[in-house]
Amino acid sequence: THARLDALMAIMTSLTDTCVLSRAGLEGLDAMQDGARAVLSAGGCAHPAGQAALAALDSHMLALNASPGGAADLLAATLFLDRIESPYFKH
Repeated sequence: THARLDALMAIMTSLTDTCVLSRAGLEGLDAMQDGARAVLSAGGCAHPAGQAALAALDSHMLALNASPGGAADLLAATLFLDRIESPYFKH
């Protein structure tokens, strides 16, 4: 779970998430990216400081009425590709 949350944070640091842009503008996008960087810089979601930063990011995004739907979609696609059994994807 922590690794998946950290993967989401990594995506959020650089993605221009149009879901966030449409609801909260550039201010919201900057808040999302900066907040995700803060989570990772604090040690990620497995560490208490990272969990506190994640809670702060969550509160801020809720206050902006914005959610990182684009980042969530990319995480879902990433997890799907990780699970595919194919001769091209060896586990």
